[in-house]
Amino acid sequence: MLEEPEHVESQLLRNVVLQINYNAQHAELVQLRCEFLLQRNSWDKQQHKLQHANQQLSQALQQAGILNTHTQVQLHQAKLNNQYDALTLTLNRSAMLDRIGYAFSMAKRQQSQFALLFIDLNNFKPVNDQYGHEAGDKVLQQVSARLKAAVRDSDAVSRHGGDEFLLLLTDIKSDEDISAFADKLQHILAEPYQLGNRSVWLSASIGISVFPRDAATVSELIGCADAAMYRDKQHSKRRIG
Repeated sequence: MLEEPEHVESQLLRNVVLQINYNAQHAELVQLRCEFLLQRNSWDKQQHKLQHANQQLSQALQQAGILNTHTQVQLHQAKLNNQYDALTLTLNRSAMLDRIGYAFSMAKRQQSQFALLFIDLNNFKPVNDQYGHEAGDKVLQQVSARLKAAVRDSDAVSRHGGDEFLLLLTDIKSDEDISAFADKLQHILAEPYQLGNRSVWLSASIGISVFPRDAATVSELIGCADAAMYRDKQHSKRRIG
């Protein structure tokens, strides 16, 4: 606890304030460094490091009397809300666009390729209409859990909107590998979904686009995968690009 300013020599008070400011700035640098590492490690590990940096920053600010615990919780929750879909806890649209943009940069630098899968659920609307929106939300949560369990730490899953999801697969080797993964994914998503004492069944249409072959921009890559998904839906045959 700092003594009241009137009981402290002016020079000593100045040194204390400078030290507090230094601590706050140092903690902020730690946070920025962890956010840089966020682009280098798996998403889950990165989030852990970012949370640790946030704690360090918050402690320094608390010492300076700038931030209280309630405000800290609010700021942390706001950061999570800016990155994740509240229902499915997958990346939201904005965060996924950032991840794809970073994948572009890395693929160009490393002369590698990556794939984007556009997934649309079939027969989801009848489930929503028959059992209600709460049941539909539970199905979407189960879908997202299956998708996250199916990908690697270096990949990413996002809810694109409604019953549509995007999967970012980094450092892919061949079209055959991507198609095999998409086939596996369709089987996983076709397994029954539990809603209390009842089960419902869905299927998924999947479109795939590959960078750099199919597109030169993020929007083109998403549009290409979207178009391939609709071809899969119409012809029951998935196509790449």
